Amino acid sequence: MAYLGRGEPGPARHEGAITPDPSLPRVCVIGAGSSGIATIKALYEARVPYDCFEIGPVVGGMWVFNNPNGLSGCYSTLEMNTSCPRMAYSDFPMPSYFRDYPMHWQVREYFDRYVDHFGLRDTITFETEVEHVARRDDGVWEVTISGAGAAGGRNVREYDAVVVANGHHWDPRWPDPPFRGSFAGT
Repeated sequence: MAYLGRGEPGPARHEGAITPDPSLPRVCVIGAGSSGIATIKALYEARVPYDCFEIGPVVGGMWVFNNPNGLSGCYSTLEMNTSCPRMAYSDFPMPSYFRDYPMHWQVREYFDRYVDHFGLRDTITFETEVEHVARRDDGVWEVTISGAGAAGGRNVREYDAVVVANGHHWDPRWPDPPFRGSFAGT
């Protein structure tokens, strides 16, 4: 199957920008990690108007070691536990020079190359926190943002749909009630 191969990525983004269709539902995407960037690519190509907010200054989410946003569980020896051909986006194979199970810095590089290849970086609003999301009785979603995307302040935007792609591997979860014994890790 072609999608299980390695090598060069598929064709780059169409020449010029794709104009969103204002008659389509407006979408808010929270997060620019692996799921967020795949989501915005699909929305972009479908001409669906969207805003993508990333709390940090870079794409990559949990794959960014010492992520400036402080929300990554990435550690210095983190590597993927899924092979490159299985992990890669179907239209953007991982480079052939990557090892079979790439290290975190290679995955981050891959995500950077992905957003640049498809011209998505300029559609992401970096250093913008989504503080609150609430659905009104009329079905419209109100999204409260702060930071760079809100001109340094705070504002509320309205959307027809919200995609939460903010990750879940950054915050350790401990059993409640706590474990009553000890565990040496062996």
